[in-house]
Amino acid sequence: MLRSNPPAAASAASGTLKSTLLLPNTTLPIRPSASTSERAALLQKVTSDLYTLQSQRKDAPTFILHDGPPYANGALHLGHALNKILKDIVNRVQILDGKRVVFIPGWDCHGLPIELKALQQKHGVKPADSSKNPTADAVEMGKSMTALEIRSMARELAQGTVGEQMKEFQQWAVMADWEGKYVTMDKDYEVLQLQVFREMVKRGLVYRRFRPVYWSPSSGSALAEAELEYNDQHVSKAAFIKFPVLGQVVGEDGVCAVIWTTTPWTIPANKAVAVGLDMEYCIVQSASHGNLLVARERLEYLGTAVKGDLRIIKSKIMGKDLVGLCYTHPLLPVDVLAHPIISADFVSADSGTGLVHLAPGHGMDDYLVCLTHNIAPFSPVDNNGCYTTDTLPELHGKEVLYGGTKAVLELLKSSGALLHLQKKFVHKYPCDWRTKRPIIVRATAQWFADAESIKADAVTALEDVRFIPETGKSRLATFVKARSEWCISRQRAWGVPIPALYDTTTGEPLLTEASVDHIISVLKTHGTDSWFSPDIADELFVAPEYTGSGKTYTRGKETMDVWFDSGTSWATISSRLNTPVTADLYLEGTDQHRGWFQSSLITSIAARSSAPYKQVLTHGFVLDGTGRKMSKSLGNVISPTDVTTRHPHDVGLATPTRALASIQKVDILRLWVAHCDFTKDVTIGQTVLTHIHEVLRKARVTSRFCLGILNDWDGKYVPYTSLSAIDKLALAQLWGINDSVRAALAAYNFNKAVSLLAAYTSTELSAFYLDVIKDRVYSSLPSSPIRRAAQTVAAYILRNYLSLLSPIIPLLTAEAWSHAPDALISSTPHEEREMLRFFSPEAEWDNHALLADFARLIVVHSAVKQCIERAKAIGQIKVNLETEVQVVVPPRGETRKLVERYREDLEALWIVSGVEVVEEMEEMEMRWRETESFTLAPREWGAVRVRQAKGRKCVRCWVYKAPTEGGVCPRCVGVLKEMGVEGWV
Repeated sequence: MLRSNPPAAASAASGTLKSTLLLPNTTLPIRPSASTSERAALLQKVTSDLYTLQSQRKDAPTFILHDGPPYANGALHLGHALNKILKDIVNRVQILDGKRVVFIPGWDCHGLPIELKALQQKHGVKPADSSKNPTADAVEMGKSMTALEIRSMARELAQGTVGEQMKEFQQWAVMADWEGKYVTMDKDYEVLQLQVFREMVKRGLVYRRFRPVYWSPSSGSALAEAELEYNDQHVSKAAFIKFPVLGQVVGEDGVCAVIWTTTPWTIPANKAVAVGLDMEYCIVQSASHGNLLVARERLEYLGTAVKGDLRIIKSKIMGKDLVGLCYTHPLLPVDVLAHPIISADFVSADSGTGLVHLAPGHGMDDYLVCLTHNIAPFSPVDNNGCYTTDTLPELHGKEVLYGGTKAVLELLKSSGALLHLQKKFVHKYPCDWRTKRPIIVRATAQWFADAESIKADAVTALEDVRFIPETGKSRLATFVKARSEWCISRQRAWGVPIPALYDTTTGEPLLTEASVDHIISVLKTHGTDSWFSPDIADELFVAPEYTGSGKTYTRGKETMDVWFDSGTSWATISSRLNTPVTADLYLEGTDQHRGWFQSSLITSIAARSSAPYKQVLTHGFVLDGTGRKMSKSLGNVISPTDVTTRHPHDVGLATPTRALASIQKVDILRLWVAHCDFTKDVTIGQTVLTHIHEVLRKARVTSRFCLGILNDWDGKYVPYTSLSAIDKLALAQLWGINDSVRAALAAYNFNKAVSLLAAYTSTELSAFYLDVIKDRVYSSLPSSPIRRAAQTVAAYILRNYLSLLSPIIPLLTAEAWSHAPDALISSTPHEEREMLRFFSPEAEWDNHALLADFARLIVVHSAVKQCIERAKAIGQIKVNLETEVQVVVPPRGETRKLVERYREDLEALWIVSGVEVVEEMEEMEMRWRETESFTLAPREWGAVRVRQAKGRKCVRCWVYKAPTEGGVCPRCVGVLKEMGVEGWV
């Protein structure tokens, strides 16, 4: 931005002349200071100081962004940066709009991941160990420890992680009520969570049921849908199995129903076979396997598996004709009670045989359809995923997914029931997202929240919630509609206890409003660890109204699902603010539609009949520069510290090739976040970061230039009416960028705001106004009206520029203000300097007529530039100032009026050494010339002629208007005379 010094070849006196130029002068360094103390002071100013200041706006409207708690079990990654910085930008925009922001950061501190990590650290197990599965090993180690020992270790780990994560969040210039943070393991938080649970108990929304749930043998706990991930390349053993049907099937004896399953281990728990009522079936005869019952559309598929010809002996058998028949279990004695054939809506001809084996203890669809026939679930599998003594002796103790499957297949083969085995059937299968091992579906006695009763209210409540992007509404509604109940119990030690007591004789649970209320009162005093302490008697937790019944009770050992923990965080925010709170915004990753957004909605509807949020904004995931998911195995993980300390070309490399930055360049990280289109997955890599570095560099250079030319400003703004057309044009552009950027920020369209500001910096500022005014700022007298006018506009530009940048890169903004001259500080409102209010342009600056005129003049300017570029290309000139321009336009018409209206501004606008307007081309001798025509209005022609300037280069201002070589132009002569510099005429 700063114009270079006069060439050394100029006269010796030019050194004296240089001292008469009013060149930019600022203390803002070209690069951020490496001083840690200076950075710490700036960081405090834009975070804790700013949060405190805005919190004192007692009468201002409140904006509550409720922080979804990150998990306190590891180092922060770029996903955390994307999330927290987006929230910070939102909050800063709200503050600048005059609101009082409430942002209480939180942490999710309970649950299996923290428990497992604590166990791994305790026993020295590392993820990189050669062990088959360190996580599963940690689970085994925990079985030899008491609940209190595990809770103590987990609490210590979570506390340490919260401190580490909070420190890094603060380093990213995220402002919040850090002192008032909430953590889900605090007693006050746990009590409020239990009170929400009590309200749900009061409304009859919590019950215990023996039914199938997702179960992780590797974790030893039930899982929620949100705790699953799916392996598309899972390999199972798929089997065709025949079940002997009792009696005749449409007149045929010895018929076997053929089923196909990818979970042969569930066959011991089979209770029924399902058919489709309106599906057509047939009986085929096989020389090797006898008479087989199969769906007509699946006969070909069966034929590819079973060797030998299959001959149809009976066809056109409808499913409804099969309902009511019975069959014998292939692994059980024939005298065991037969099982029925029933109908089910989910039976299709898309896969399998058209007959579905039902194990209601191992499948939710199976369970629901069997429930209508009073068929109880049977699940002979324990917490470790091994067969119990309730099944065949040959299977007892075997892992169902491994040795158990093999044993079942051997039994089926020996009984003659195994028709065919597909040893490596590849399909999609759910896994535990923590241990990465396959899960099973297993019926156990669990506590459930009744989602069915409240889902209609929940979906209705979403109608009044704004979603960004809008597709989030239907996505969340779909998840809510699909959920009938929520398994909220977990078989772990580290969590909030489910306050249920059990009759020591019958095992019947005691869970009433009165009982829960009493237990909460005990936990308020003794803390939740007391629930797990063997030193505290069970009697302490029994409410007085239940002590005289003659029954004795014992405490349960289950804890609440961590999604219930975080899903009730709205209760803590309401308690802190002493009023029921509906947050203005929830902002999290798109995966939270089935996680925190949903659990928060369900608990809020269940406990207080309203949604917990007014708006829900979701962002995508962070991918590497090639669009791949980041993973350690791919070696493409980029940390936030890499972004803030490394050169952009070193990001993603195992070892940096350049020296690391002495301080974290946090504005790079923040600008990357704002630059992303967060409504979809975002990328980060060398290309993106190189662009971000350049945008930030230009923002700094632009701020530095403006500060430099305001160094000697008197702080008095020149009235708008006294400004030139070019000055007014700059203010019209300022009004436009202020309006468009603020609109983008208000709409959470941060990447648009960054793009607009970057374009404004390059086009309207660097390439136009700040370049155009250099001559009058550098060369005029300090008190010159045209110089003071330029400084006035530059002050407005800088104030607006820093204001719009402040929610995105507050450290640069604060640093620029810390180097601002006193006149600028004193002439700027305090709230604007402190990032408490946006800069507000005057209404009269919104000059559409002026913008329209200059948009038309751009056509003329383009013709001028074409001529100048051609002259440069052939070596006639090196810089624009070596030229003067002749504008040829007819004497009447709109084009002539336009050019005449701005004739006095054209020389400065085009940065040439002279402009004249004529009616026709003048034939005159000249060394060279370039001509270009243009059209501004219908049937109105025009042309420009660019030629060598008639004057000589002024050794002071470099404009070609000096009378002699090495001389000074008349304008500079007058300035020098006023400055008392003699010897120039």
